[in-house]
Formats: sequence, C-alpha cells, structure tokens
Amino acid sequence: MENRHIVIVGAGFAALTAARVARKRDGGAKITLVAPKAEFIYLPSLIWIPAGIRQPDDLRIPLDSFLRRHRIDFHPAEATGLSGDGRTLHTSNGDLANDGLIIASGGRFLKKLPGIEHAITPCEGIAAAVKIRDRL
Repeated sequence: MENRHIVIVGAGFAALTAARVARKRDGGAKITLVAPKAEFIYLPSLIWIPAGIRQPDDLRIPLDSFLRRHRIDFHPAEATGLSGDGRTLHTSNGDLANDGLIIASGGRFLKKLPGIEHAITPCEGIAAAVKIRDRL
C-alpha cells in the first residue's frame, strides 16, 4: 500500500493531538497541517493578558520543532472548501489531495446573547484581550 496522505485543518489542541496520534499510528503516512500560521495559541491564558500577567507573545508557541519532530508538513493557508468526494481540500494557497481529512479548526465565539454585541470578551482572542487590557 502506498503512503497515505492525511490532511489536518487547524493548529489548536485537537489538531495537534490528531497529528501526533496519526503519526504514531502510521509512521509512513504523509501528514500535512493546514493553518494560517505555524503557531499554537494557548487560549486558556487569554484571561491573564488584561491583568498584565501575560503578554500576547507569551501565548504564541511556534510549531516548527513539533512539526519537525513528528515529520509533519505545514501548508500555510486557510481552508476554503472541499470537493464533493471529500478527497480534495481547497485552500487559499492551493488544493491538497488527501486520503484522510481531519477538520479540527476549533470554535469561534459568536455574539448571539442579547446585550453582548458591544462587549469585548477574552473568548474572542488575543486582540480582544489586549483591548480589555488597554481599557483597564
């Protein structure tokens, strides 16, 4: 059997865990991680930015060594679509054929609660946490 190509969308906890497990289960597979940047954002520490205990760069962890250690290719792009059979991922940086696709792009904070539309919450990411810090 030829080496399989596993494509993983995302660079958070789920995506990195999936990449590590995929590598462990199939040492010969080609694994490609798709995300805008080769960095992991440690979201649980967002709450410490407004208090000044952490700085934005403290939460950004480069993935270079992780990718190298697990022999994972990095495709800098955003996922934009999927072919009808699911075997081609369309991205902002070209298409990727795959034998297996894992979508682990994470959640997104939606301001749907009445009265929250003008609020800034750390759930929105680093930029929002910095806005809160600057207002304090």
